[in-house]
Amino acid sequence: MKRQPDKINYLYGRLSNEDKLQGDSYSIQNQRKILTQYAEENGIVPYEFIFDDGYSGADFTRPEFSRMIDEVEAGKVATIVVKDMSRFGRDYLRVGILTELVLPDKDVRLVAIHDNVDSDLGENEMGPILNYFNEWFVRNTSKKIRAVQQAKGRSGERLGVIPPYGYRKDADTKHLVVDEESAEVVRRIFRLNVEGHGPAQIARMMNEAHLLNPSAYKHEHGIVTKPRQCRDLYFWNTTTIHKILDAPEYLGHTINFKTFTKSHKDKKVRQTPPEKQLVFENTHPAIIDEETWEIVRRMRQNKRRVPRYGEPGLFSGVAFCSDCGNKLYFHTRKVWNKAKTESYLEGSYSCAEYRKGVQYQGGGRRCTCHYIGEKLLAQLVLEDLREVLQFVGRYEKQFVRMVMAQSRKEQDKAQTARRKKLAASQRRIGEIDTIIEHLYVDNVSGKVPDERYITMSAKFEAEQTDLKEQAASLEAALAEDEQKAVNVDRFLTLVRKYTAIEELTPAIVHEFIEKIVVHEPQGGRTKDRTQKVEIFYANVGAIDCAAAMEDEAAPAAEATAAIVLTEEKTGAA
Repeated sequence: MKRQPDKINYLYGRLSNEDKLQGDSYSIQNQRKILTQYAEENGIVPYEFIFDDGYSGADFTRPEFSRMIDEVEAGKVATIVVKDMSRFGRDYLRVGILTELVLPDKDVRLVAIHDNVDSDLGENEMGPILNYFNEWFVRNTSKKIRAVQQAKGRSGERLGVIPPYGYRKDADTKHLVVDEESAEVVRRIFRLNVEGHGPAQIARMMNEAHLLNPSAYKHEHGIVTKPRQCRDLYFWNTTTIHKILDAPEYLGHTINFKTFTKSHKDKKVRQTPPEKQLVFENTHPAIIDEETWEIVRRMRQNKRRVPRYGEPGLFSGVAFCSDCGNKLYFHTRKVWNKAKTESYLEGSYSCAEYRKGVQYQGGGRRCTCHYIGEKLLAQLVLEDLREVLQFVGRYEKQFVRMVMAQSRKEQDKAQTARRKKLAASQRRIGEIDTIIEHLYVDNVSGKVPDERYITMSAKFEAEQTDLKEQAASLEAALAEDEQKAVNVDRFLTLVRKYTAIEELTPAIVHEFIEKIVVHEPQGGRTKDRTQKVEIFYANVGAIDCAAAMEDEAAPAAEATAAIVLTEEKTGAA
């Protein structure tokens, strides 16, 4: 078949990382030698040799291969010559589409030298079989690699190739070691978050500091050698900060199987559910301590909303409504001083459900306002925190006894409620089984029509499915309660850090406080107005210092009375 002289003759070579282990016979140099010799002996001139080095045959996004196929689609290619069909590709379906449909349609000749394939000589019956075996090779290799990766991951060996920002690999042991320059940036990011700055604010601070972003830093310091395009070496985005704040690796842990792909053909990376990931603790030096990590976790769970004017509220994310359980919404308003010469922003909190204006069908809002000023709330929290610090400093042993007893009491109460609910769910599941069985019998006997049976059975099965999920959740909660215990030691360590607290800061609030529950004010807008505020401290819960003091004073008073009574009796005698 005569070819148009203005069309291109491509000699295409490909070498994967696995092929490099097979020796020089698969090398690019050897492929070039074979292809050019064949082209010159068979008059396929002029020609252009192109190749993709380090690409799997299952990957059809290879740069030179993609360019060649684009040229084919444009009608600019006359001939493609490869060493064998595996160099063209190792995907049975895709190679079949190209060789059976695309190339013939564009009048492109395909030659595979070592497989005796030449489309000018007619259809090759062995072509599909060759393509199948080429794909089988990739599938078999993929299975072997997955098996090796599974064995490594389950033994605790880190599977990630690129070390997290803040670490580098030791040249000899290949273990993670702290990279002090980048580790200090990681510590700074966590410190800023503890102080109340959100990921977007932290990203802006990193940009203002003109620091290399993690990707650029790894390339500049030789931690990663593979070339990667980076538009701006000094640009930090919010996603990067989120990833750093959520990475357990900074505690010194190794997490394997965080992502997966379904097969060697489907390259889409999917997230593995947390319960299926494997965590190996203390496998490398930690950059962040456990206490800081826990504070950041609480702050991440209770995200702080930034108001239109001013800074985020001091208690945003930790203040909750006592009735509906929603967060309290922080808002500000402009207030003028008495002389009306200048204004300032005054912050306050109110129930988020109330502010939404959501109403019942019969009218009325779902919740009440639960309004409280930030200045008043800060005063209440500061006074209570000072009282707790003073009490713990004087009566540490009594405090430990009180917290442990309180924790056991609350845990027993919660477990009793869960067990009752679990028993009710299991009882109802059994009842539904009986109902469905009776429905089936009535349907077979003709008492219940088919349409009615289908509707009712679907309804009961849906209810039973919900109950089973609820029962599983309750069983998991009960199992978790048995393992859970208050961490008094951690709270005592935190208390010892502070001799006195002059004012509240976001860092102090999130270090000490787990949540604040605000009740609806009582007594209207008069001076008699009262409002209950409950403060729950991290790791220990609510602390009633006054009640604890009374409990400690009672035995002492009884002992004093006994001594006096004894003395009176002795004197009378």
